[in-house]
Amino acid sequence: MGIYFRLFRHRRFAGLCSGQIVSLIGDAFFPIIVVVAAAKAGTPAETIGAVFAARFVALGGVVLFSGALLDRFDPVRAAVVADSTRVVALAVLAFAWDGRLDAVVVAVAVLVGLCEAVSEPALLVIAPRVLDERNPTAAAGPTEGPAPAEDAKDAKDAEDAEDAEVTAAYGLLEGLRNVSGMVGPTLAAAVVAGLGSSAGAVLAAVTFGLSAVATRWAGAHLVAGSRSGAPAQKPDPARAEPETSRPGSDGPGEPEPEPSLLHSALQGLIVLWRIPWLRSVQLLAVIHVVFAVGPWMVALPVFLVEGGHSATLYGFVLGAFAIGNAVGALVGGRIGGPRRGLYALALLALYGLTVLAPVASGSLVLLTVAFVAGGIGQQAFDVAKMTGLRRDVPEELHGRAFSADFFFSFASLPLGQLLGAALLRFADPRTIMLWGGALVLVSTAAVTLRPDVRRFSSAPAAASVPAAPTPLVER
Repeated sequence: MGIYFRLFRHRRFAGLCSGQIVSLIGDAFFPIIVVVAAAKAGTPAETIGAVFAARFVALGGVVLFSGALLDRFDPVRAAVVADSTRVVALAVLAFAWDGRLDAVVVAVAVLVGLCEAVSEPALLVIAPRVLDERNPTAAAGPTEGPAPAEDAKDAKDAEDAEDAEVTAAYGLLEGLRNVSGMVGPTLAAAVVAGLGSSAGAVLAAVTFGLSAVATRWAGAHLVAGSRSGAPAQKPDPARAEPETSRPGSDGPGEPEPEPSLLHSALQGLIVLWRIPWLRSVQLLAVIHVVFAVGPWMVALPVFLVEGGHSATLYGFVLGAFAIGNAVGALVGGRIGGPRRGLYALALLALYGLTVLAPVASGSLVLLTVAFVAGGIGQQAFDVAKMTGLRRDVPEELHGRAFSADFFFSFASLPLGQLLGAALLRFADPRTIMLWGGALVLVSTAAVTLRPDVRRFSSAPAAASVPAAPTPLVER
């Protein structure tokens, strides 16, 4: 745990974490406000679903493009703009809303979704750069690079230490996300029930305002670097050289036009596909979500109800899974070494046991243990995967790569849930859950046959990190 305490002693990273906590608590208010307002007005469930769908359609529809924007512009400013937009949207909800689920609420839902599409990948891009101490001001322009190490071992040790710090940072951020995800809905429900929807919207707007201030302060040296004239981003590989020669001419021609946003966004998908271990892991994630996780999420409550259990048990085991997520983020933050991928996938296999647990036993104790273990494994795997992605993907593509990674998981889940609903017409919940658990265990074991997957790295087996790592801060 020592490395996590050291991270908190980094003032700017601690500020970034503070902004993450309050913004995630603020995230919980909007759905609570919508549900409470719908209950008071007697709004049909279809209308509530339409509001929530508007939010997630907006998020999923633009997240690939938001990654391109983060690589093209300053991610700190983008995150601050996203938080500030939510402040305005929730303020409108607080003071100009009559309590009905109408166009105003749908518009706010769309804005919230668009802002989430920016802030989610932005945090993953910003966090390692905030930790970089080699150039606190980031305003002096390009540097000549780190001083030569005395020998290769010293250089490798320094790279390993940096890699471990970034891994722990992602683990800490994900842990805070999970804790805030448990605290936020409870706080939001208490405020909205006690003080009303308008008060809830005001408090949510305040949280996003605080998040904007904290993020801006934490990334101040990065913004200063972009203002000083030093390039805040490396040249985009999707962009042509600024000066080109026209055919048949002796001098430089006109600058090539900026590539389209669609073309830039596709770079994120392409880079994930071109790195073999990332391609394998992303395909594994899609297979799990579509054919195991989604159907299991639909079948689990039906299985418990048909087995004579109450809805309380369903909520309890989901709470146990969330606790496991919080612990798993910290566990994932400590995974390192040349077998990091093997460790992460072994932990992910625990999720397969979680899927099978309700079928194998009705014991509350065993179910609790199984769901906590599954939460630990799933979140630890995600943290290790994010760190490996950052390590192997060129820094100028980080925004797009993180957005593409988020898109695959996000876009796949509704498909899996639709598949689960369809399967319930032809198979019983027990069969669906047995199939899901077996698929997770077999497919996870199969992907470990690749040596690069066992390392979560494209580097040769003799090296635990790439030979030429990219800096944490783009000069």
